[in-house]
Amino acid sequence: MKMKKQFNLFISFVLFLVVHSMNAQEKMVNGVVVDSQGQPIPGVNILEKGTTNSGSSDFDGKFTMKVQDSKSILIFTYVGFKTKETAAGQGTSLKIVLVEAGTALDEVVVVGYGTQKKKDLTGAVGSANLKQFEDSPNTSILQSLQGSLPGVTIGQTATAGTDQTITVRGRNTLGGNTGVLVILDGAVYRGAFTDLNPADIQSVDVLKDPSSKAIYGAQAANGIIMVTSKKGKKSQKTEVSYSTFYSIQSPIKNRKTLNREDFIESSRLNQYTKGFLAPDYITPNPNYNYLTDSGIAANLDIQNSINNGTDFNWFEAGQNNSPFIVDHQLSVRGGSENTTFFLSAGYTDQLGWILNDNYKRNSVRINIDTQVNKWLKVGVNAFGVFSDRSGVSPSLSDFILMSPLNTSYNTDGSLRLNPAGNALQNPFLSVLSDDLDKQNNIGAQAYASIDIPGIKGLNYRINYNNNYRWNQRFNSNPNGANKQGTAYKNNSSTYDTALDNILSYVTHLDEKHMHGLNATLVYGWNRIENEFTDASASQFSNQTLGYNNLGVGLIPKVGSGGYKESFLSTTARIIYDYDGKYLFNASIRRDGHSAFAEGNKIGYFPAVSVGWVMSKEDFLSKYSQINLLKLRASYGLNGNTSPRYSSQYTYSSSTNNQYVFGDNTQTVNSFTLNGLVSPDLTWEKTEGYNIGLDFAFFNNRISGSADYYLSSTNDMLFDRALSATSGVNSVRVNIGEVQNTGFEFNLSFNPVRSKDWNWDLGFNFSHNDNKITHLTGEDLNNDGKEDDLVQNNFFIGKSIGTVYTYVQDGIYQLGDAIPAGSEPGSYRFKDLDDNGIIDAKDRTFIGHTEANYQFGISNNLTYKNFSLKFFISSIQGGIALNDPWSNNGGYYGLTTYVANNHFSDIDSWAPNNPNAEYARPNSISPVSDFSPYKDRSFVRLQDISFAYTMDKDLVKKAGLANVKLYVSGKNLATWTKWKGWDPETVSGLGISPKIPGTQNDLYPALPVMKSVNLGLDLTF
Repeated sequence: MKMKKQFNLFISFVLFLVVHSMNAQEKMVNGVVVDSQGQPIPGVNILEKGTTNSGSSDFDGKFTMKVQDSKSILIFTYVGFKTKETAAGQGTSLKIVLVEAGTALDEVVVVGYGTQKKKDLTGAVGSANLKQFEDSPNTSILQSLQGSLPGVTIGQTATAGTDQTITVRGRNTLGGNTGVLVILDGAVYRGAFTDLNPADIQSVDVLKDPSSKAIYGAQAANGIIMVTSKKGKKSQKTEVSYSTFYSIQSPIKNRKTLNREDFIESSRLNQYTKGFLAPDYITPNPNYNYLTDSGIAANLDIQNSINNGTDFNWFEAGQNNSPFIVDHQLSVRGGSENTTFFLSAGYTDQLGWILNDNYKRNSVRINIDTQVNKWLKVGVNAFGVFSDRSGVSPSLSDFILMSPLNTSYNTDGSLRLNPAGNALQNPFLSVLSDDLDKQNNIGAQAYASIDIPGIKGLNYRINYNNNYRWNQRFNSNPNGANKQGTAYKNNSSTYDTALDNILSYVTHLDEKHMHGLNATLVYGWNRIENEFTDASASQFSNQTLGYNNLGVGLIPKVGSGGYKESFLSTTARIIYDYDGKYLFNASIRRDGHSAFAEGNKIGYFPAVSVGWVMSKEDFLSKYSQINLLKLRASYGLNGNTSPRYSSQYTYSSSTNNQYVFGDNTQTVNSFTLNGLVSPDLTWEKTEGYNIGLDFAFFNNRISGSADYYLSSTNDMLFDRALSATSGVNSVRVNIGEVQNTGFEFNLSFNPVRSKDWNWDLGFNFSHNDNKITHLTGEDLNNDGKEDDLVQNNFFIGKSIGTVYTYVQDGIYQLGDAIPAGSEPGSYRFKDLDDNGIIDAKDRTFIGHTEANYQFGISNNLTYKNFSLKFFISSIQGGIALNDPWSNNGGYYGLTTYVANNHFSDIDSWAPNNPNAEYARPNSISPVSDFSPYKDRSFVRLQDISFAYTMDKDLVKKAGLANVKLYVSGKNLATWTKWKGWDPETVSGLGISPKIPGTQNDLYPALPVMKSVNLGLDLTF
């Protein structure tokens, strides 16, 4: 017993010594963190390496921390500065100087199969400034690129949750694929941009010139957007972030339709010979009666509506009163010495302007990277996005056309099928249907990176990417099929897989590290598989279960299909630099694609580029004001793919092609020829050159780049029209050549950089000339010149967007000598061949749809905890269709104009308005296919925000690391002469009739939305 007590005393004594020793080793460290100019930096994150012990600097840059011992390593990190590691040391006070991450020299950009410092680039690569738009209500990452990168044109959107169009350095093709290639975390991504949560994106880089794009060969001709998602950081304290914003939206332009009184007056003006007294037709005819003189087919219901004073605003009834966006984002980010992670979840709810323009998105992301040992690193980037666009939006043109003299419901509460008594159906018939429209997208990229033991710089990486997208579109409409009921269920899915084997070797060829070498070999494949099943029925006796009981329908239909598509590629690239002064980059890619004919499936795409960093030469390096002056030159060949099965015979069969051969025999399916074999179909190839200059002066306070480029696309993919005897309308062939030349300029300016103030300005400018230089090579009219494709509006020596039409020369007035085929109020045209007849020979080139140039201006001004940002975008030049009486002779023919409504802001001809801009809507003319074109130039205040970041010491007391409040505006002002909804969407004064057989409007009568937004960012 005594022995046991002694043993316990001994153990207690030992433990006391150990604890005392450990406490003795702990030490307090304090100091200050400053920038290169000696100004204190508040809020710097400080972490004791290998532990979770952390702290931060106060408003004066000072810090105090307890660490394990003097050998402890402190890691200092702050946005915009390079990370610094420092030993605690024997002293008690430290002065930590953080060096700015020089934006012009040290910025890392993502290129094909790797990254490069911007100073080492030899091609034209644009990097988006995402921080400029972090306080904007952007539901798509594309909205943060719009107008901000020279040479990259991103269209505007007017509906919720839709992708915007993207063009890089002009249009390269007549009939080939026009979409850019998107690379997400190193793998090809074919989903929607709206499926990428903007809050999860770390960076976006755009490869623009042929040499940069050539690394992706066959799919690179239209430009490449490299998207990188956020990652964790090594040895970083776990950071929890929450952000939210609420956006109140309204149309940029609030247009109206005519009310009852104005509608009747408009009909009187249009039928001025009945509505007014001769000879000047200014004095109203007291005997005019809309019901009897308009010529409309008025049934009893319509007569009652007219007589009882009905004034129903269909246009307003088709809109949501309070469009909005609500957004919530939550993320967790951190890491140890060996493992980093980024986890996020997001929710976005957007209500658009028109009924049922709904968009909801739920997203999750998990990015994990682990350094298993010195030579092996593994990781996974996984995401899931689940979008809901349920609800059928009406064709707004139907709401515009509906007369205010009619109502949507009968007296018994049922919907009226044809309220106007004509072919226009009640738009609420589809709006009130039970509709489900969901798109789902899940993806994961797993990788393993192996540093080959024994060979320093040699690395093998394998990337395996999976992306599965499936859509559900269900609809049940009791009012369909003339109120007999329709329903359908459409299910489709696409499985996209890819594998890349990447072998890279980075080394120096000499002991002094003057000769740098980076070699890369890639072998990979990509497969796409799709399948879909459609089932529908009509004529329901009971539609209680809607689309979940199609068997109740008397007329069922079913269909299914699918496709497979595959790519195979091999790539080699070598990058060499001498002392960071002379740069060389060469690559070649061999691509195969299943769409092309046998013998033409393989294409080769080489590229070479060089750079000369003049600022490192002796004759310039002595000038400290010059941080960078670099010349670049490049050449490359890129490819463009064709739709699958383009070179093969294709057939289709449906219930519409069934027939019965003979009496008392069963029904037989027939097959329809859809496409002819094209045995010589091959790659469309774009060959291009680029010359550029990068510069940075005065400690990077002024930096930028300038580029001039020339590219030619040969063997363009094109659907050549065929005669009816062939059984198909066209066949896909290779023809002609298109050339693009242009100039781009980008400038960043930091005139103020001090303790309290910082001011950054940015300006970008781009200009592109597009020209068709060659077409079919035929001279069918024997005039000694190659023929144009007039029917397709393609002309040699002109741009793809050339407008070839008649020249308007005013409007005919009462009392004019008016030729046969025209009348007062119709357009007068110039007789260019002076033969006294207006015909097709009087057409000429009046302009082009492409912009002359575009620019963007950014501003970021900060004072202590306050910041003011704005961005201005502009497109100058280019014309577009802006016809208030679009589809003339149809909706607005002689008998339909007086039955259908229209916008109130149309300046059209009438006897009392002779100097109007537009013709009388139903005026006859010898030219049936003329529509006026107008200048679409504009300058837009695209984004503006004011933010306040609360004091660090104050929020720290609440257990927070950062709190930011902001108010912002989007599209608040647009300066333009364009009349109608918006010049950027080219939505004009017209009613925008639907294209038969499609779901899209020809010129959507939809406004771009402006918004005021309130936001909050929290970091724990």
